[in-house]
Amino acid sequence: MWFILIILFLATGGLSIPRTRYNNLECEMFDPSFGTFNECKLKVLGRDIVGLNVFATMNKLPILNVKVNLSLWRKYSGYRSFMFNTTFDFCKFMAKSDKKLSFQKVFIDMIAAFSNVNHTCPFEHDIIVRNLVLKNDYFKYFPLPTGQYKLQIMVSVDKRWVANLNVHAFIADD
Repeated sequence: MWFILIILFLATGGLSIPRTRYNNLECEMFDPSFGTFNECKLKVLGRDIVGLNVFATMNKLPILNVKVNLSLWRKYSGYRSFMFNTTFDFCKFMAKSDKKLSFQKVFIDMIAAFSNVNHTCPFEHDIIVRNLVLKNDYFKYFPLPTGQYKLQIMVSVDKRWVANLNVHAFIADD
């Protein structure tokens, strides 16, 4: 019995590690008086290693009230909403000490070590993300099928949408 289950597990790719890589990055600031994106690019750091870099200059500081909308899209014959579309209060989420496993927590854990937005509000500085590499470990709680994906990150400050980032990535099973 166990032998059959192990064979099925291995045959269906149970131990396969997904390969992930960025394809494209798009940044848009809806209100230029609020801030500007000085840098919004993908940088090759090594063989098959691509880092995401964003540098946004904020003109209206301090930033006290931030909401973030995260939505995951999958490309079929165009991008279609897939699995997650959630809006949360970023300031309250960062202030909580007992963050439960969620799409928001995975997102925060992913960017925390590579950015300066890893603390609670207020934000009194520019927003910087340096060399954020898309690692396979980020998807251990959310196994995704092979395909082209887009993570859309919309940011609202003081109940007004101010920025949109579209991160395009490809996920493949080995």
